[in-house]
Amino acid sequence: ARVSQLISYLTKIANTRKALGGRIRVAPEGVNATVSAVDTDGKSAIELLDHFTRDLKNFDAVFEETDFKFITDLQPDRHFKDIKILPVKELVFYGISEKEAPLGKGGEHLDAKDFHNMLSQDKDSTVVIDVRNHYEAAIGRFDGQEHSSAKGSDSKGAEYIDPMMRKSTDFPAWLAEPATKEKLKDKKVLMYCTGGVRCERASAYLNQKLGSEVKGIYQLQGGIERYLKQYPDGGYW
Repeated sequence: ARVSQLISYLTKIANTRKALGGRIRVAPEGVNATVSAVDTDGKSAIELLDHFTRDLKNFDAVFEETDFKFITDLQPDRHFKDIKILPVKELVFYGISEKEAPLGKGGEHLDAKDFHNMLSQDKDSTVVIDVRNHYEAAIGRFDGQEHSSAKGSDSKGAEYIDPMMRKSTDFPAWLAEPATKEKLKDKKVLMYCTGGVRCERASAYLNQKLGSEVKGIYQLQGGIERYLKQYPDGGYW
C-alpha cells in the first residue's frame, strides 16, 4: 500500500511541477531516481530539486536517510523533458528474493576516504569486486591499487576482481563457483558499483552465502560517483 501511495504522490508532483524531469524507479525495497530541473522565473533548478527532496522527506521520514546527490554543472540539453515513474519488482533485477538476500544484512558502508584506505591494503588479505557489468568494467575500474605498494608492505594493494557479468542475474552463479569461493576465502571483501544501488542486494547475498568464510564485507557508499567527487584526480580509479 505504501508503494502505491508513493507512486500517487510522485505522479501528483510530476503533473504540477513541469520544470522537473527524470526517471523514477519505485520498488517495495526502495526508490532509485534521476531527476533534473531547469530554471524558472520564480526558482532556480537547484531550488526546485531541493524542494523535491523535501517533498520526499515530508512523505516519509525514511527519506531523511537517503543519499541524495546533486550535480550543479549539468548542461541544459541533458535535462529530462518529463518525469516517468516506473513501478518495478526490484530496483536491480538479480532474480534473488528478499529472504535469500535481506537488505538489512548487506555489507558495511564505507565513505570514499575509508574505501580508498581499504583499497591500499595488501592483495593477500583484501579483494575488491566490481558489481557492474563487464562492459562497464572494461571502460574504467578500481585497479590502480594493484600497481601501488600496500601500506606497511612490499605487496601491492587489494586484488581487483571482475565477475565478467553480462547482467546482474549472473552474480549468483559466479558466486557459487568453487574458484570464486576459494578466491574470497579468508579475505576482506570490498564491493562497488556506479551509484551504490547494485551493491545493496549483491553484498547481502554474498553475506548470506559466504559471510562466515570471509573476514568482512564492505561497500562503497554512493558508489564511484561519490569516490570521484572525493578524489577528482581519480585516486585508485
